[in-house]
Amino acid sequence: MPVSFPEARVAWMAGLLCLALPAGAAAPRAVPREQASLPIDVSASSSSIDSKSNRLSFDDVTLTQGSLSIRADRATADGTGLSFNDSRWEFTGAVRIRFTGGTLQSQVATVRFAGNRLARAQATGAPAEFEQQLEGVARPVRGHASTIDYDFIAQSVRLSGDAWLFDGRNEMSSPAIVYAVREQVMRNETGGGRVHITIRPEGTPEAPAPRPETRP
Repeated sequence: MPVSFPEARVAWMAGLLCLALPAGAAAPRAVPREQASLPIDVSASSSSIDSKSNRLSFDDVTLTQGSLSIRADRATADGTGLSFNDSRWEFTGAVRIRFTGGTLQSQVATVRFAGNRLARAQATGAPAEFEQQLEGVARPVRGHASTIDYDFIAQSVRLSGDAWLFDGRNEMSSPAIVYAVREQVMRNETGGGRVHITIRPEGTPEAPAPRPETRP
């Protein structure tokens, strides 16, 4: 029997997000393990917990942990209970993930928590978008694609489906792009598909990075 709670607020555990850095920026910092000790606060207009099926659902939900927040029209999780040790959540409707210096936006995001911290997120949209302003870098890193898959533990991001990535100076468009955060390298992963790269020499004016045209 589902149990519903208005204005649900629950404290849990999670981790911080990490994003790719453009060439010339400082080396990225790994997600600190101590972040897993910070609580998560879940605020929602309504919630339902079905103890029989172990299914959780929240409407108009905002999840926060330190500088990380996830906002969506709805969030659900099956078979995980109130645990972030090894769980999979789906956020739908106007999903917006905020983290230190940046944002990730999409229609849907499937998020996996492991060891009480954020391990992976797959965002899909028309398109999904991310942006991060990095310390000491004049221009923000930007990207958009049909699907953006973040592995926050390995510090890598994969953009697929009309993928576009701007690393602060240079840009690449391709059916699929992988950005290796530690190496600060973007790589075409089309398997024979066509790729377009714009390389701007150092010291030359930077053209404005294009914004994606959101499809209806």
